[in-house]
Amino acid sequence: MTHRREGAAASTNSAMAGNTRRPRRRRLPALTLALAAAASLPLAGAFQSHRTAITSRPPCAAARPMRPTTRLSEAAAASSAASEWMANEKKLEEEMDGDAAGAEATPAQQPPTAAGTNVDLGDEGEEDLPPVGGRWESLHGNYILRPPPGQQPRALIHFLGGALVGAAPQLTYRYLLERLSSRGYLVVATPYQLSFDHLATCDEVIGRFELVAPDLAKQYGAVPVVGVGHSCGALLHMLITSLFPDTPRAANALISYNNREVSGAVPFFEEVFVPLFSDKDRNGSELMKALIAVGREEFSGKVPSDESLLRLFQSIPVPGIPGLMETIVSPSLVTIPTPVRQSLTNFLTEPAYQALSDVAGTNIPSLLLQSLDVTQQIPKLIDEVEGGARDFVPTPDAMSSAARRAYRCRRTLLLQFSDDALDDSEQLEGYLKEAESVMKMKRPMITIDLRRRVLEGSHLTPLLGPSGGEGWGEALEEALGGVLGKVDGVKGNGGEEDGAERDATKAVRETLGYEQVERVVDELAAWLDEGSL
Repeated sequence: MTHRREGAAASTNSAMAGNTRRPRRRRLPALTLALAAAASLPLAGAFQSHRTAITSRPPCAAARPMRPTTRLSEAAAASSAASEWMANEKKLEEEMDGDAAGAEATPAQQPPTAAGTNVDLGDEGEEDLPPVGGRWESLHGNYILRPPPGQQPRALIHFLGGALVGAAPQLTYRYLLERLSSRGYLVVATPYQLSFDHLATCDEVIGRFELVAPDLAKQYGAVPVVGVGHSCGALLHMLITSLFPDTPRAANALISYNNREVSGAVPFFEEVFVPLFSDKDRNGSELMKALIAVGREEFSGKVPSDESLLRLFQSIPVPGIPGLMETIVSPSLVTIPTPVRQSLTNFLTEPAYQALSDVAGTNIPSLLLQSLDVTQQIPKLIDEVEGGARDFVPTPDAMSSAARRAYRCRRTLLLQFSDDALDDSEQLEGYLKEAESVMKMKRPMITIDLRRRVLEGSHLTPLLGPSGGEGWGEALEEALGGVLGKVDGVKGNGGEEDGAERDATKAVRETLGYEQVERVVDELAAWLDEGSL
């Protein structure tokens, strides 16, 4: 399988040879949900709006290839082509006019796996995800929340979380996403591994989403797709909309958009982190990987395997003597005899696992297992620094250029918080207005809905809420609502019981600090309901 960087080199050589035809990202022969609901797909030109029905036909090698939606898809569809786009802006501007709309479609190919990611989707595109429970489902490497039974989804929300926490959205954004699901939205939360290469991350995200799309299309039919992202997730949605036109969106809601250099996002990155992590013998990457592997086995109710224990002890760094532990720690030193292992399993690990699984109706081992999805990104990032990574790819300047020149979502909400020093939504608003001007020059009749709203809160507001999700929130509100209502003198409007209950619920949320999440949900739902998707 060809990696993205190899593809980039090939496309660059092709361009130098005068070949104007460039590679594009793979296309499924069946229409995905992303294509099905796009409000910005073309009919006669690059930006004429229409509503396309979702096909329920699953991907099939014998299916007729789809015609590209725009010529820009050839330049920006693949990660390699996205990089080339940034070096050929003038050509892409001409292609936005649709001058070459008759290009041939590319036959369906297997989705490439981004280099450097720890994702194994297997032969059937499946990936083992930690169990969540409740209304959550996992499908093809995505977490799914369905609307209430019997309701057709108002829209499909494709959610991407922030840096690091985006690896476990079902854990870190659980309350927010469950509240959106209860409002009638179908939620697809795609976990991703943070990388310095944002284009590889986008490819990982799109690949997973395209795997789940046909199954959902069969069940729900034509559903508009709305990209919702927080922090780094907002940045990724911006890049997907700008550089991957094969995956358009009916609308985007970008929360706490952030686009900074590594040195600006991570204090003392060059002074401390680069010298520390550039040395493989002392950066601790292998030790962290070994600890995570042992933790996964323990949190699954198992005694760590001999192989995991051997790797753990051999990865302990000894300053000044690289490879010492690999020399002195042999397999025989860490082998646990079978009778001892069986006794530990029967009398220690399995009973402890069962007890922790039943504490207050929660599954603590499952929560711990899910938290490792966040932790496992750290050694991966250390390895990238050791390999020479010093800034994001594309650079922040290049990403801003992509927003100005190629962003083409018809409806966009920029949501920022009043106490957020990491937010770059105002700068993005200026770039998207430039993109709107470019689009209007070519299609004067096009209408763009771009809004920026400021809510009370901080960069971490979307992460707030009971860790057990909506169910825990309802239990807390029921248990504490009466108490706080009496203490605060809560009364309903005109003494009505329903009004008093609502006020008591709000008092609990404000006291526990997650009322601001409710305002985010209200803002998103109101914005989505205002316009036609």
